[in-house]
Amino acid sequence: MRVRCALQDRQILRLVYPRNFKEHERLQVFLKLVSFLANGYLIRLVSNEVLGVVYIRLTLLYATIQILSREPLRKVCLAKHTPEQWPQLLSLIWVSIPFSAALGLCLTLLWTQLLETPDLPHYSVGCAVFAVCAVLELFAEPPHVYLLNKHFIRSPIIVEAVANISQTLINVCLAHYSSSLLPFIFGSVTYSVLYVVIYWVIYNLKKSKEDQMFFEVQKISVSPEHASLTISFLKQTVLKQVLTMGEDYVMTFFSVVSFAQQGVFSTVSRLASIVIRVGFKHVEDSYYLFFAQMLRRGLPPDQQGRDALKTCKETLGNLMRFNALFGLVVTVYGLSYARLALLIYGGKNLADSDGPLLLQWHCPYIAVCGINGVSECFYFATMSQMEVESYNLKLLPFSACFLILSVVLSYLFGTVGFVLANIGNMAIRIFFSLRYTAQYFGGTEALYRAVPNIPQLMIVGVCGATALLSKLVLESTNSPLGYLCHIVIGGLSLVLVLLTVWECEDVSFKTFLKSLNPIKVRTKSE
Repeated sequence: MRVRCALQDRQILRLVYPRNFKEHERLQVFLKLVSFLANGYLIRLVSNEVLGVVYIRLTLLYATIQILSREPLRKVCLAKHTPEQWPQLLSLIWVSIPFSAALGLCLTLLWTQLLETPDLPHYSVGCAVFAVCAVLELFAEPPHVYLLNKHFIRSPIIVEAVANISQTLINVCLAHYSSSLLPFIFGSVTYSVLYVVIYWVIYNLKKSKEDQMFFEVQKISVSPEHASLTISFLKQTVLKQVLTMGEDYVMTFFSVVSFAQQGVFSTVSRLASIVIRVGFKHVEDSYYLFFAQMLRRGLPPDQQGRDALKTCKETLGNLMRFNALFGLVVTVYGLSYARLALLIYGGKNLADSDGPLLLQWHCPYIAVCGINGVSECFYFATMSQMEVESYNLKLLPFSACFLILSVVLSYLFGTVGFVLANIGNMAIRIFFSLRYTAQYFGGTEALYRAVPNIPQLMIVGVCGATALLSKLVLESTNSPLGYLCHIVIGGLSLVLVLLTVWECEDVSFKTFLKSLNPIKVRTKSE
């Protein structure tokens, strides 16, 4: 149910082993789909309040302990090191476990004694178990670091797949017998135990005699250089964590919405994340590689190859246009089909809650995520080290503004306020990345490519109005026949939209659409 992927792992897979990175991304999509289907089933078995406590409160506790303890560690340990440095790195890993335990104890006391307590049995037990699971998984870090440094890239994929699927099965099976927190508690324990055990089993199968020294530590000795670097990464991780899970912290510490509303928000957010993952992520990762390999980082445009610059400019424009059109269609049809989608996915209770309104607002959020992903993928692939540091400094006011905006808007609009805050956060990031792009290319020609033409806007508007009228007339009947007719009208109008969009495009964009994966790199197998 909880899909975890460390940033450092993703960077190694993306830049060094593109084929394995694609396998990892396909696994992430598969696990998201499994989680998506399991959630749709669990919604019918447990209450929204239980889902809110599990997916917001307990998952936030677990993620905070795990990420602050593990992410800085991996960024240090997964860099290139000499064999003589392995004992120091292993010492660093073992030292992090007491830190994680102390952090877990403090946060568990905070979660159980100071924060608002839900009226659910086993809540305190759930907090303690989720915290222990986060600490327990650190014992898998030595084999994890060893396997990745020895280029056994598929091993983490295997571990993650087995542990996640096992956890999902436990959650679903036990939810038939108990609608409390217990199924999720046992599921979390299952994941963590399998995660640690499988890693050590794979290590023992893969290790060689000459690598035995990796785990030979005579005494705990952490070098000042590694310690200082870990602390620096820890500061960066705290900032990133606030940006990533800011709305969860606001809901947890300010109690601006009920636990039941948190459950609906979590369910709808996971539904929207499937669209973002499947619709945008693979394309963005592929074109990050494309821009990084076509252009040299840090060099001004006049020192880049003329043909490469022209190709990247045209490609970026087409890529932004593709995501803009995709986001426009999702936004327009989301208005008319949000409630029906939730009715099919989670049943009447979800459809009659705040879910449809939340999903309608998530549709424009998906649209801005698409534009932001494309603009930032070019931004990060080409900017210099100084520009990277400047961007990191901008993250601090971003984080503060995002949290303040989340609190204010959630008090005014409930859970919809969190979506509005995310849209505002994305809009600010889009502004900075597009300004950089315009300065890089010396004009806004590539940016104007993202704007749909008049015929496209007209057909989307007419078909969107038709779908909205169908919602008012047919969906309101609350009958299977009415729902079926509403779906048929939407499907036919969507086909008309896609045909019109295709016919109104130029040859450059049509050629671009036929190949959304520009990078084909031969890699060594594991």
